[in-house]
Amino acid sequence: MKNKYSIDKNNQLLIKSPKSKIPLKPKGEFAINKNNQLEFYLNEPVAWRKLYDLPRKIAFVGNWSLNKDHDLELKLNKTRNQVGEEKIVLKGEIISTSQDKFAFEITGERYLKILNLSGTWAADEKNRIIFKVQKKLLPDTLIFGLAWQINQNQRIEYVYEKINLKTRSKTVQSLEFEGFWDILSNHKLTYNITGSSNSKFEFRAFISNPNLYPSKNIIKYRLGIGVKGSTNENARVISLYGEWKFSRDLGLIFSMDYGDGLIRKIEFGAEVSFNRNSIIFSLKDRVGEPLGITLTMTHKFINSLDPKAFIRLKSFQRRFEIEAGLTIPF
Repeated sequence: MKNKYSIDKNNQLLIKSPKSKIPLKPKGEFAINKNNQLEFYLNEPVAWRKLYDLPRKIAFVGNWSLNKDHDLELKLNKTRNQVGEEKIVLKGEIISTSQDKFAFEITGERYLKILNLSGTWAADEKNRIIFKVQKKLLPDTLIFGLAWQINQNQRIEYVYEKINLKTRSKTVQSLEFEGFWDILSNHKLTYNITGSSNSKFEFRAFISNPNLYPSKNIIKYRLGIGVKGSTNENARVISLYGEWKFSRDLGLIFSMDYGDGLIRKIEFGAEVSFNRNSIIFSLKDRVGEPLGITLTMTHKFINSLDPKAFIRLKSFQRRFEIEAGLTIPF
């Protein structure tokens, strides 16, 4: 015997049972099990449940998504106990995006509940923020879209509008993803989620300012250009701010301030060439591949930045002045 399921604006589960002419409104609460499956625990007497042939716990089988109002939606599959094709739309607020979790708060007439989905945060081929809900087979994907930006602490912030069902007014809400930037290869810009070894945003990007100068302390990447299906609307420039420093082995470090005293470093290898009054560093990634970025420093600037590094580089210049360049590892 199959039931039809829906939900009202107060997150009340409605059950259309063959044994009832009107939808049932059972008391109970929603929960998420370890398999990211939605469940509803009925808080009703045994006799009432037997009358309508209902179990103590209803487990829903379906696929998760995020609708345009940023509510959590489950499209039900056709099963032995489900008619299928119905949608359970849980209305609430996203309250956390930390590590490998998506936390969503729903409220009913008599309860407040936080639902936690486990999975991984990522960026799709269109540079949209997504959350892949972990499942036994293929993951379900919650698509957040392109409404993200970098805030004053150089962290990714997702901004969206939410409609209040009671007042019909719109409020602006935001989600901050705690993490740090890295440049691992050409045409890719990575944002690692703090505390996770699985979640990260790998954006398809192209260097916007390949010729860098340390006085400006900025690296710019352009997103969206050259990406399949991209438009001018999702093409944007991402600016990373920091300070250039030398590592012990004369590799280069771009030191970024994320606020509250938190400093993270992006490290580069380099191929060095010498001009009359300047030194040019052609940056390389962690496996020694060129990034298409050069950093030009004057002798005077290097001496004021790091006298020891300046002395070592001058020594290299004398030794390798007839060579095309000098490779400096990490």
